[in-house]
Amino acid sequence: MTTIPGMNKSWKLHDRALQVIPMATQTHSKAPREELRGIEPCFLVRGKGCRVWDLDGNEYIDFRNGLGPITLGYCYPAVDDAIRQQIEDGIIFSYPHPLEVEVAERLVQVIPCAERVRFMKTGGEAMAATQRLARAFTGRDLILTCGYHGWVNTISRSGVPETTKSTYRSLSWGDATPFAEAFQSAPDQIAGVSIACSYADIEQGHTFLADLRQLTELDGALLIFDEIVTGFRLSLGGAQEYFSVKPDLAVFAKGISNGVPLSCYVGRADVMDTVEEVVISSTFGGDTLGLAAAKSVLEIYEKENVIKMLWARGRQLHEGFNTHCNRLNLPVSFQGLPPLGQLVFNHPGRERNRDLSLRFNEEVLKRGLIIFSVFYPSYSHSEADIAEALKAMSEAIEVMRAEGLFDC
Repeated sequence: MTTIPGMNKSWKLHDRALQVIPMATQTHSKAPREELRGIEPCFLVRGKGCRVWDLDGNEYIDFRNGLGPITLGYCYPAVDDAIRQQIEDGIIFSYPHPLEVEVAERLVQVIPCAERVRFMKTGGEAMAATQRLARAFTGRDLILTCGYHGWVNTISRSGVPETTKSTYRSLSWGDATPFAEAFQSAPDQIAGVSIACSYADIEQGHTFLADLRQLTELDGALLIFDEIVTGFRLSLGGAQEYFSVKPDLAVFAKGISNGVPLSCYVGRADVMDTVEEVVISSTFGGDTLGLAAAKSVLEIYEKENVIKMLWARGRQLHEGFNTHCNRLNLPVSFQGLPPLGQLVFNHPGRERNRDLSLRFNEEVLKRGLIIFSVFYPSYSHSEADIAEALKAMSEAIEVMRAEGLFDC
């Protein structure tokens, strides 16, 4: 891979976009970093398999994969064919389309907690739906949250009334003790516990999630899993299948349709049926393009061992890079599980880790590699692609080492 020749078109359009679009993007995590001006692409225009091309024509191996939704690969033929076929018949109708039933039935078969299914377009709004259902079903107001559940449910920032903030309490991943203390201090007040898995220390979920299941059952609260990232990636049925802990409600999104906007909230029949009284309704929930894509994705997962491949490619990446960094005695490594591992810089001077990560991004971008804090391998990443990525990452880390960036 060669050094990026230029980013003139990309950054010129970025500066133009700032005149009409706050942050020049609809998604915070997609905003280019000013520190990487001229190096980081601001706009991508095409994707195929595990590769993408930016506005200036530069090619990259992509591990962001649309921030996680691309589990099969860009422009995956079977999924795209399903979308093309459906678009000829229509996208949205005045009554439900049969695809709603067909996809829901398939999801009930593969997701442990799913007895009922309802569709939306984004994971964040589906998570908001589960929290509202939990409140309606239990008659309680307080929600304990752990992890990021989308902007709709980010309560601690400005723009949220204090009275609304008081109905949420954010706690950390891994230790159930603070949750137990919350139940003790607020008996019969907690409607649900809403959990998104941590990445680097996800294996704590074996005991942590089981402990939360016990706490919620004893108190009569609902357990809600945010499977937006873990679903169709960690396991077909998500974290609940991997950890063998069944929640009352769960949300799936990113991997369900290989990039076509679609989400669903699923769970116990008695809880889900509360939706009629609560009134959670979305015009675009029955959009047929997302459902056609999801049906195709589910068929592919059934016929081919996609999950096994995601683990294999992720393992190749983790083991290859960790071995290289260990040999060089560098404080950086992949942590967590192969399908969604987190690259962690662990310099003794903690404040330097952000700068190290930024510089690493700079060096791999020059070598044709797009990365994120979480690495999302796809079904389209081949052994050769991973080997090429490892070469770029090894070269990048060696440049940083030669410059003394890891010295204390």
